[in-house]
Amino acid sequence: MDLLTRLRLWLAAEKLDGVLINSRQNKQPHLGISTGSGYVLVTQTRAHILVDFRYYNDVASRAAGYRMHLLDAANPFAAVVNRIVAQEGLATLGFEGDYVSWQTGSRWRETLNATLCSLSLDPLRQIKTPDEIALIRAACRIADAAARHIQRFIQPGMREREVAAELEWFMRQQGADKPAFDTIVASGPRGALPHGKASDKVIEAGEMVTLDFGAQHRGYCSDITRTFLVAGQSQSLESHPLYAVYQTVLEAQLAAIRAIRPGIPCHKVDSVARSAIERAGYGPQFGHNTGHAIGIDVHENPRFSPTDATLLQPGMLLTVEPGIYLEGRGGVRIEDVVLVTDTGAEVLYAMDKTLQLTGEQ
Repeated sequence: MDLLTRLRLWLAAEKLDGVLINSRQNKQPHLGISTGSGYVLVTQTRAHILVDFRYYNDVASRAAGYRMHLLDAANPFAAVVNRIVAQEGLATLGFEGDYVSWQTGSRWRETLNATLCSLSLDPLRQIKTPDEIALIRAACRIADAAARHIQRFIQPGMREREVAAELEWFMRQQGADKPAFDTIVASGPRGALPHGKASDKVIEAGEMVTLDFGAQHRGYCSDITRTFLVAGQSQSLESHPLYAVYQTVLEAQLAAIRAIRPGIPCHKVDSVARSAIERAGYGPQFGHNTGHAIGIDVHENPRFSPTDATLLQPGMLLTVEPGIYLEGRGGVRIEDVVLVTDTGAEVLYAMDKTLQLTGEQ
């Protein structure tokens, strides 16, 4: 089902004549670019794009099937919308109340000649189209290659910021538009910080280092976390103080992935991962959700959380990322992006998740 057909079926179910879309993430599939400017107005019979001079030609070259409207001093937003309302006989318009300020919403109610209803379009993004899945796969391939590259690159004596810079440069070389979010590089004791953004700390031999990063590719995101052991000491992997912790996190992550299939509530997947960590005695050290949906935004709904009852459906894409964080000692997190299929789940990364030393080819 294509984007406009899905949206029009939703309009009919909501008993609305049209919907005015202004959020960056919900406009992007219509505009073909990511921007906070402009608007999309979809009705049961037509689809309209309203943008100013800066974006008009770029969007017009991508937006087949949409009627373009140039916003300028002679054609301000309210006047253009009211012309469409009059031409199509629209009485009720939905708008994204979560993404509109109180001041803007009040002005729209005063100036637009239709009854406005606040709503959320975010649930419509939960099941991805085949084209969206292809773009997320491409973003994941970039992150997968970057994980392999950075595992070989890291050496004792490097600063976390150097590692982050190398990661981001490599992803751009592989076709990323930009990093999907601020790169996390957390080594040694800083590994106990779930969102320990790369710092000036020097990475030392024998430390664990957790890297959480992603690529944005043509507007869609990937998200991956790998934890490595920094080479340079003679001890074996198995003798490292956090080796058992690593194995516990890996067991929890693999169990959660095996639990994913259509019809399963999200909280069940969270429970599977959480139970594995609790059995090992680290329940209090796993303080975040097991995962989240991903797409245009890095963090979307639904979530693998203790309270999310959303039933999984084919075409959903979510992360699975349990972790254990030990203050003063370090931490471990392992994360994959997973596609819900008709029969189960497909992991979109190929890199081996057994504990690996840095610097190895």
